[in-house]
Amino acid sequence: MDAPTARLVRGARAAFLARGIEAVTMADVARAAGVVRQTVYKSVSNRDDLVELAMVQVCEELQAEVDAFDHAAHRDLENRLAEFLANAIEVTAASVELAQLSAALPDERRWSVFGGSRPLEVLIGQSLRPILDDAAASGRLRPGATVDLASRWLQGVLTRFLLGEHDDPDRLRRELRQFAVPSVLVD
Repeated sequence: MDAPTARLVRGARAAFLARGIEAVTMADVARAAGVVRQTVYKSVSNRDDLVELAMVQVCEELQAEVDAFDHAAHRDLENRLAEFLANAIEVTAASVELAQLSAALPDERRWSVFGGSRPLEVLIGQSLRPILDDAAASGRLRPGATVDLASRWLQGVLTRFLLGEHDDPDRLRRELRQFAVPSVLVD
């Protein structure tokens, strides 16, 4: 996200927090961002566009916490991947702001942001790269898969869990080990 857009989105997030997402007008966003309303409309066409950009910005901020995962604590590649994915889901799901932004969008758009947006694909790819590079280097990546392909697949897996019910951490980890891990790693 370029600097002017990031500033605009920070203004939108401040306005959303102060007034509530549904109550915010483009004029409110412009005031909060310190720009004229025309500038807002040069970047986005409606509030949903701003909400999507705000979701991406929140995810960018959460990436540092996701990337703080202790890879060295998990010597087994399967366990490392499952724990990393569980941690990423838990960190993301714990964000009240992200939950509020997500709830403000129609289901299709929410799935599109988490499961198909290029900015989140890049973030997830960067975060998964250490594990997937190790898998590729050790011959453990599923035959025919690349690091990028596995990363995009796992973005879909993360989306499914993030937008679904996962209030039981043990069940989350069991399902990740049973379904997600074998979808990209082989023995």
